[in-house]
This record gives sequence, structure tokens and C-alpha cells, in this order.
Amino acid sequence: MKIDLTATAYKTDKKGDVKRLRKEGKIPAVLYGHKEKTKRILIGQKEFKHVLDALQQETVIVNLKVGSKNYPCVIKSLQRNPLDENLLHIDFQHIHKKEKIRATVPIHAVGEAPGVKKGGILDLHLHEVVVRSLPDVLPSHIDIDVSNLDLGETIHLRDLEMPDVDFELSLDTTVVSILVPRAVEAEIKPPAEEELVEAAEEAVEGEKVEEKEGKEKKEAKEDKETKKAPKSEK
Repeated sequence: MKIDLTATAYKTDKKGDVKRLRKEGKIPAVLYGHKEKTKRILIGQKEFKHVLDALQQETVIVNLKVGSKNYPCVIKSLQRNPLDENLLHIDFQHIHKKEKIRATVPIHAVGEAPGVKKGGILDLHLHEVVVRSLPDVLPSHIDIDVSNLDLGETIHLRDLEMPDVDFELSLDTTVVSILVPRAVEAEIKPPAEEELVEAAEEAVEGEKVEEKEGKEKKEAKEDKETKKAPKSEK
């Protein structure tokens, strides 16, 4: 996502000026880049709010306008007041088309997994991941399609088709998986040893019954044939 933002250059050496500027609704910031002189700038708190909202879901490239010049930037750090969470300072990095940049990209799971329908639990192991790429191919976010994920199945970083993006984590890192609860596992697991023994005993008992019935039928047939046979003369 790309967002336009206007900044104002400023210089101050007076004690208390930064505090006064914050009370006036301004956020002190710096803009720096590769072999470039660092610029001190001011950002309006209200103007920056929509950037903060977007950052909750996506990686944002800010088109920062300072005076008559535009600087495509990424936000490298946000400093907050630990008491009220208000922003105290922002670092912007000027990016260049031919230089790879390092950024944190949010991860979203999309789709309905068959494993969830069967009682499994969707576990998103990574909610964001650090990547390196050229600015033009930097993803604003990464969507993980889980519509084919069944019980016990997993998606790793190596499974993502992103040839132009380098991940800082190992490609064997798990991104999302379908956990199998014990109750569901009990339904799908193979019979226990006791159950197998019981089944085997029932099968043997069945064979014995069949064998006994066959023997009884045979004896009855032989007895019937004996009775029908003519008696010998004395």
C-alpha cells in the first residue's frame, strides 16, 4: 500500500521546543537514506493516524512530501510514550528502486480449511515475517490460502511461491497448521491394542462356532444315511 504524507522541515536548538511542538499536535521525525544527510521533519498527528491504521494490516510505503520534493519511504521505527502510548518520534527511511529494503510484512490466513470443518484448530504460527526485497515487489501483506489444509497438515515458508522475496527466517519455519484436538484424534486414531486383541478373539470364537456347526451337520447326515441303509439277513 502507498500513502501520501506531507512533512515540514524544521530546525530547533531551544530547550523545550520539541515538547511544545508535540503539544501543538506535531510529531518530530527524521528522514534518512543511503549516503544521504539526515533531515529533521515534523508530521501532523492527525495526518499520520490513517498511516497508523494501515500499518495494523499492511506494509506501507509512504510517499513523503517535504517542501517541493517527494521521498518514497518505509517506516523503520516508532517511538511511543510508555505511559499514554502517544507517538514521540518516527524514523523514515528513503528507499531506492534498485536497493533491497528490509521490512516486516503481516501474514493473513484466507479460506476455510477442511481440517477445521472436521473439528481441527487453525493455528497461525506467524502473524508477520521479516523480508528483504526490492521496493517494487515488496508485498504489503502475505495471504496464506488454507482452503486445502486438512487435519494435521502444515504450510511452511518454503511452500510460499515468492521467488523475489528473501525471508530472514529458515524456510522450514511453520507458518500455519491444523491442530488435531484429542477428542477428534480419538475418533480417527487406529484401534488400541486391547481392541485388536478383542477383535482377534471374536474372530477365533466365530471360527470355532462355524467349525462346531459344520461337525454337527456332518454327524447328523451320517446318522441319517445309516438309518436308511438295509438291514443284513441273519
